[in-house]
Amino acid sequence: MKIAIIGGAGFIGSSLTRAYLNAGHDVFVIDSLYAGTRRAIDPRARFYHIDMRDEQLYVILQRERPDVVSYHAVQKLHELSGEQVRADADVHVRGLLHVLECSAAATVCKFIFASGGNTLYKPSGLEHVPLSEDATIYPCLPLAISRAVGEWYVRYYSQQYGLKHTILRYADVYGETDITRINSTSHPLSYFVSMLKEERRPIIRGSGNLMHDHIFVDDVVQANLCVLKKGENQTYHISTGRGYTVNQLYQMVALVLASNVEPVYISGSLAEACSVVLDNTRAKKDLGWYPKVSLQEGVRYIVQQLCASQPSIKLSRIKHIPT
Repeated sequence: MKIAIIGGAGFIGSSLTRAYLNAGHDVFVIDSLYAGTRRAIDPRARFYHIDMRDEQLYVILQRERPDVVSYHAVQKLHELSGEQVRADADVHVRGLLHVLECSAAATVCKFIFASGGNTLYKPSGLEHVPLSEDATIYPCLPLAISRAVGEWYVRYYSQQYGLKHTILRYADVYGETDITRINSTSHPLSYFVSMLKEERRPIIRGSGNLMHDHIFVDDVVQANLCVLKKGENQTYHISTGRGYTVNQLYQMVALVLASNVEPVYISGSLAEACSVVLDNTRAKKDLGWYPKVSLQEGVRYIVQQLCASQPSIKLSRIKHIPT
């Protein structure tokens, strides 16, 4: 199968590229390198260094004629304002439309759209979680609004042009171990490890009591492999079905690193996301997929990878989830 990955130089996209290649697929990557790096792309994949809004995309897809287009364009900033909001919409709404147009023209068989899960839904009490894919969406942040709009455009192109699709609503994906790509906007686990191993105080926005669903990148990759042949015109939560607060994540990392460094709490965004846990029953039933990596295993993996160059750091085990 020939697969085009839009955003294949990013954290998730580069992981998918390797997995698709290892599974024997013919893969090429399209990326502007705005939020990714060239060295992250598997050298076995063909690489086109262009913006997805570029008219050259039409020529590339016409020449390559992929069976599948996997859309994993990265939205780098979470909190935007003014010109940044317009720029983000230009990339992730107009850009997506261009990719959809080019895909339909190239008679692509299937379009896989990476959406969000934790930021899409209407605030509700924890007594109503985990949420199913049919729960009311209520995106409040530019990133989430772009994804919600994107989902409906993907469905529209399916109806109008017969472009089959699968929409994957990810929980917060973790497992990044490239230190050059880790900062305060990265997943909290990688950020906390990178800070604590240098005995620096990490920043937590808000109270730290926001609860989200978190999933390891390898489990996300397996879900994407499943939907190459399953899940036609469906929307799935790719999640664990369990929630943890930012404070719990911090305590887990601090426990493994035996660190006494305290975080710095600062005011959060006025449009701060709500606590959300995602029900993955539909994905389990339709795809035969389920998450295999526990949060404890994922934390230890990140710590081991990021601290590999510092053998003096001794790791302790997590016997329970801190509360």
